[in-house]
Parts: sequence; structure tokens; C-alpha cells
Amino acid sequence: MSTDYDVTQFGIQPEDEFHHPFSADHADWNESYFFDWYDASGSNAGHCRIGWHPVQQRILFWLYLYNGSEWLVIEEYRLPFSSLQLGSEDSSGTPGSAFSYEGWGLAFKYQPLEALRRGRLTVSGFARVICGPRQGQIKPIQLDLAINAIGPPYSRGAGAVDSHSAEHFSTDRYEQPTQVQGNVTIDGETTAMSARGERDHSWGPRPWDMQWQFLVVNNERFSMLATQVEIPGWPVISMGYYHGHGEAMEPLAETELALTFNAADPTQAVSGSFNLLCESGRRIQGNIETISGTEIDITHTFATPHRSEYRRSLIRCTFDDGSESVGWLECNRETG
Repeated sequence: MSTDYDVTQFGIQPEDEFHHPFSADHADWNESYFFDWYDASGSNAGHCRIGWHPVQQRILFWLYLYNGSEWLVIEEYRLPFSSLQLGSEDSSGTPGSAFSYEGWGLAFKYQPLEALRRGRLTVSGFARVICGPRQGQIKPIQLDLAINAIGPPYSRGAGAVDSHSAEHFSTDRYEQPTQVQGNVTIDGETTAMSARGERDHSWGPRPWDMQWQFLVVNNERFSMLATQVEIPGWPVISMGYYHGHGEAMEPLAETELALTFNAADPTQAVSGSFNLLCESGRRIQGNIETISGTEIDITHTFATPHRSEYRRSLIRCTFDDGSESVGWLECNRETG
């Protein structure tokens, strides 16, 4: 695991590991942390999002776990913001918890042990099996994961989209490739995790009325991220990075995602191909097939609540050189 990188390469500072001041003038102000992981076989995976809307006075939390045959889910989108503990470095520079919550059978916490380099994510609670042999049952779960960054936090800066900015307030986001070690326990059965993934941290006004496609791959040779975002009234925004391990992380100049969607089945939601061009001229191409996936509820995030087709799929990519890698593909599409 390489830690030989400049955490500030793309403008993110160590203090951005923690929470930020918010604008009370923006009801859609959101600050969130996202973690995902998967093993090399694609048989154990998960993703966890912790966000808060301080003006709306609520916490949004989800955890999705995949064990090769079942998906288990905790979704809590209306927890009281007053119950969230937000931390920062103490006077000696020792990091505390970035956030923590405990109540009513659910607990979660992220403790940065070295800002923008390594930390620890813990969750305990009760998850519903949404597909597989035990579908419908509630099972106790615990996870304790060491999150170790293997590259700098990638950011394009605050951006110029008015609806995602707030005067006099910092607004930004970053993505960071990670290695993950630890344990996931489902109904008393513990799986030792040795995985890779991605994490992100975002803060600012965050209206959800947009469409996006998000591809992330992290393996022993490289990590990469490709995103396309469609915001009403704006040209398509494309961004991402390629990071050959042991090399400098470089931004993408072009992203092309040619995808076919299966609206009828969230577990087999997408297939297609990708064609990515780095600023250096390096090109990365390949095909995508879904291993399994789920649909996520974001109906409550819209000014007028409604369903969108928001899905996250565990995928297998086959690159043009014949190599394969597991990854994630996330898409949000309007249905009406």
C-alpha cells in the first residue's frame, strides 16, 4: 500500500477531512461521506453513505451489504440531526471522530486516524435481507473496517454550477481510492474483508434533480473514476481520474459511457462499455457486466418527492487488454 502522495495535489486540505460550516439559506445543504468496498472475486461487497441536511434537521444513512447470494440493507433517512456528533482535530492535532451516532439499535462512526490517509468505519444495527434465500428477514450486522487511502483526494474544485454553490461558504467534494481491511458480521457469521474501493466527501447545496453515471474501478494495478452528470440547464459535466499505482494520479480529458439499462430488474440493471481518455493521452477501454445490484430510495430528497431509477451495481469490467476487474457503476435516471 503506497502512501507516497501529496494529499493537497488537487486543492483539498487535511481539515477537509472533517465537517464544514453550512449556509442556513440553503434548505438543500448536504454534507456527506461515502464508502464502498469489494473483494477481488466480487462475492463480498458493500457501500455506506452518511449524510446530513442541517437546515432540514435530519440525517440520511444507508448501508448495503452483499455476501455473494444476498443483499442486506439499513436505510434511515429521517434521523434527528441533533443526535449526530460532529468532531474535528483537538488542540494537539489528534483527530477525533468525523461523525458519530448511536441510538435505537443503530450506531455508526468514522474516525480519521490520519487525515486524508487512513481511518476506521464502524457500523452496528439490524438489516433487512432484500433478496436471496432469507429475503424479508431482519438480521443483526456489524462492520469494523480500516479505510486506507492509496492515492490523493481527487477534486475538480467547487465548480461553477450556481445551484451547488453558496456565497461566502466553502463547497467542494473529493473522491479517493482506498484499500479496506476488517470484518463484516451478519447474523453472527464473520467474514474477514480484504478489499478495495472508493470513498468521497461532499459539502454544499446539493439538489438531487439531476441524472448521473458513475464508474469506479480499483485493483492491484490501478484505480480509476469516470463520471457524467446531467444538470438541467447545463452541458453534460464529465470528470474523473486514472491512477496507476506507483504513478501520479491524472485527470481524465474525455469520458464515454455507452450503457444499456434494464429497468425491470435492479439486480441486473446495466451493461455496456466505456472509453476513457487521460490528459496524458492514455486510453482505457472495456466492457461492463453486472454481478448484482440494488435500487436505492432517494424519493425524499426531491422538492416534490417522486421515484427516480437510482441504482448501484457491483460490476465486472473486461478491459481491451483482456484483464478483468470488479468495480461499481452507479446511475440515477428520471423515470417520468
